[in-house]
Amino acid sequence: YTYKHTQIQKHLFAISLSFNFLKEDKRGRMNTSKISYFVVVLIMVLAVAITLSEPLRVEAKQRDRFGRLIAAARGKKGGNRTSAMMTCDKSPKVCRLKGSSGRDCCRKRCVDLRTNKLSCGRCGKSCHYSEICCNGYCVNPMFDKRHCGGCFKKCKKGRTCAYGMCSYA
Repeated sequence: YTYKHTQIQKHLFAISLSFNFLKEDKRGRMNTSKISYFVVVLIMVLAVAITLSEPLRVEAKQRDRFGRLIAAARGKKGGNRTSAMMTCDKSPKVCRLKGSSGRDCCRKRCVDLRTNKLSCGRCGKSCHYSEICCNGYCVNPMFDKRHCGGCFKKCKKGRTCAYGMCSYA
């Protein structure tokens, strides 16, 4: 048996134990709290069983990207310098590679200062919860006429932005 089969057997055993709780009381009635408990346990067991049966998948593009990055980090000498090369503070050019999450290095991470909510316009400048980062500025897409519903979605002249829509109501 594999690990998955062992886990499923444990969950089935838990279900069989739950059936012992579903007995009638002295008057011949079922206790509704016991039924509710059984239903909740059954749903949780099924959710875990479904999760265990689904294999983990890594997209091919993502695998290729990391493969190229690791190969570049090893360099021509063939040594394993991966951990030293993976942070942009030691090698800022890593942020300029294809597939990088941004061209700028902030706190050892590659970020895009034009769109990153945690580093908007400069490293460490966070936007408020309801704001997004548009071209390095924190804006509220719910009420900003120049960024209504998203970056650079302008409302027509004379219209207002409400709840992310131009001329709402």
